[in-house]
Amino acid sequence: MALIGITVTSIWRLAFKLSYEKWRLLHGFLALSIVFVGVVHSIQVSHYLDPLWKKITLALLMGACMYLVLHTRLVRPWLNRKKPYRVTEVKDERDECWTLTLQPESGEKMQFRPGQFAWISVNESPFTLQQHPFSFASSARDSTISFTAKESGDFTSTFKDIPKGAQVYLEGPFGSFTPEPDSHLFLVMGGIGITPGMSMLRTMRDDKDPRKAILLYASKKWKDVTFREELTEISKEIDLRIIHVIEDVPDEEDLPEDIDGEGGRIDEEMLAKYLPDKPETFMYFICGPGPLMDVVEIGLHNLGVDWRRIYSERFEIV
Repeated sequence: MALIGITVTSIWRLAFKLSYEKWRLLHGFLALSIVFVGVVHSIQVSHYLDPLWKKITLALLMGACMYLVLHTRLVRPWLNRKKPYRVTEVKDERDECWTLTLQPESGEKMQFRPGQFAWISVNESPFTLQQHPFSFASSARDSTISFTAKESGDFTSTFKDIPKGAQVYLEGPFGSFTPEPDSHLFLVMGGIGITPGMSMLRTMRDDKDPRKAILLYASKKWKDVTFREELTEISKEIDLRIIHVIEDVPDEEDLPEDIDGEGGRIDEEMLAKYLPDKPETFMYFICGPGPLMDVVEIGLHNLGVDWRRIYSERFEIV
């Protein structure tokens, strides 16, 4: 029943009107219940566990699993309590997006690789259920850390209301959505999925990185393209080609003449048009709405790109 509960509440969380925080609490409780009931059942029905050493081994193994949950919820926040950050700026971006800039209260900022993410808690204490994952948007070389989010959920809709000076805790970094130093970058991103790409490109700019980068950036409307001015500036400093793919381009609002762009949606034909001459020398990073990612993953594979060079980052899991 606990397994069914985890599955049902994960797939239909929104239908049950469960907030993300309540879902996480319920998920952890049900997971612990499964482990506890499993251990008790295995020991009581001991047909396969008659020797005492087997019972002890199973209890130790399951106890270690349960400790990992407690470590995540209690021990790590306790260790993290001495590493608070303060909000230094909340910046309004295009397409109802907001950038949150953080400064460590003391010591150095968290070191991360561009493309990774961290868990954010906007609270006076790290012991809170309000913890959300966001990709780093800032350069890995900056003295501050920034995250950009679109007003699309319970928490992201409050970004604009977070006061300057608010205390924030970060846990991380996590993730392997990261470029290798010997590969060029082929980025296919849509909407707010551009954030890990911005971290990669900003870091390349700061490092004066000589590698090539190609960005296919899908947006609904030209006026809502987040970071479009900064991307243009970055393209003047590194070997970056930007192709804006605008789904809705009115006749009277065509793309500017100096912009490399396409109308409609990204598909396999468009990917083939911009695929580099030596695709094996590139790493492919995909982030954006689910339908876009599905098309691009299959499209790249059909065009002969090795699966091992394709990386996807999906923001919406539950």
